[in-house]
Amino acid sequence: MSEVTDLFKESMGRLATGVTVVTSEVDGRPWGVTVSACCSISMEPPLLLISLFTKNASTEAIMEQQRFGVSILSNDQTNVAKAGAKPGTAKFFEEFTDFDHDGKTHRVKDALTHVHCKVDNVVVAGDHTIFIGLVEHVTVSEMKQPLLHFHRQFGSFIDELETAVK
Repeated sequence: MSEVTDLFKESMGRLATGVTVVTSEVDGRPWGVTVSACCSISMEPPLLLISLFTKNASTEAIMEQQRFGVSILSNDQTNVAKAGAKPGTAKFFEEFTDFDHDGKTHRVKDALTHVHCKVDNVVVAGDHTIFIGLVEHVTVSEMKQPLLHFHRQFGSFIDELETAVK
């Protein structure tokens, strides 16, 4: 089974994804964890799915508070993504966030968007917990290039129009 697990991990590393930071509160302070397992699953009602390692502070905080935020990062926010992805360290996010009073969650400053969710459903799957959030508030910021993750590296998207102009 170890070979299958290793190959599966390698194959998922080859799936290019957008980079998001899931925000919550730990000990009354903003906390952020970088995730690529995030997607919309319904428009009516608006539902968002995130998947987090079960045994971490974010999962415990979300279970307790029954809410979370998701900030979609732009390509100039690699430092934010790395801060939320650093294993084995506290992920207090005061320097990267402000409080969204309308959504009642912490949001990453200058992110492309921030989505506030109330937990609608929870599914434990293997070593992860899947949260399905009912979207209650959305903040859309300036349109910029997204931050992407591919093969354990961060990068950005270059569209054909930009390339043709250069």
